[in-house]
Amino acid sequence: MTLGTIGANSLVKPHDRVFSTPIGGHEVINFADGSRIELNTDTVLRARMNSEQRLVWLDKGEAFFQVKHDPAHPFVVMMGAHRVTDLGTKFLIHRDAGGLEVALIEGRAWFDRSDKQASSQAALLTPGDEVVATARSMSVARRPASEIANELSWRHGVLVFKRTRLADAVAQFNRYNRQKLVVSDPAAASITIDGTFPTDGVRVFTDAIQSVFGLRIDDQGNQVLISRAQ
Repeated sequence: MTLGTIGANSLVKPHDRVFSTPIGGHEVINFADGSRIELNTDTVLRARMNSEQRLVWLDKGEAFFQVKHDPAHPFVVMMGAHRVTDLGTKFLIHRDAGGLEVALIEGRAWFDRSDKQASSQAALLTPGDEVVATARSMSVARRPASEIANELSWRHGVLVFKRTRLADAVAQFNRYNRQKLVVSDPAAASITIDGTFPTDGVRVFTDAIQSVFGLRIDDQGNQVLISRAQ
């Protein structure tokens, strides 16, 4: 599939709009074409939306896209050398230093690279597909709709955990809060938990795991240590 000439090195122009959220922030952007983007915590996105182009760069963080399809003016999201081209779509992208994840909720989207490695990393995505990509690798897997819905729970200010390792739940909380949780005990890190918590509910979360699992909670101000009780 051929996608025009937009590349990873496209110059950012002075009139491009920049949107960002702080840690714990959430912002909804509505564009004149009917498209909508929701930014999650600690996210930076740039947009070039005009009569000729619909191009955004997700520099870091996470965003949910609801794109108004226009075959004459493709909506393209750049993530370094990777890109997603809308084919009438709702999708979620999470990008960090380790790579990126793209989950398709509705419609279709084309995922590829804009550089010389384009042919080695390309896929037509349909609902339920999730791409995990780094600079050197790409994989596509099917995921249940319920799991993707849980990943979108931040849009409602909550985190949903289903048989989630404590270490992974802590990593999620740390994306939304300046006070960081630290699991100092490997045995505690492997405990699995279920529950729904406010994204800013560090105290609610630590109270719950202390009560249910008898864990030790040591609040040191800028961080909270979690370990097995002695």
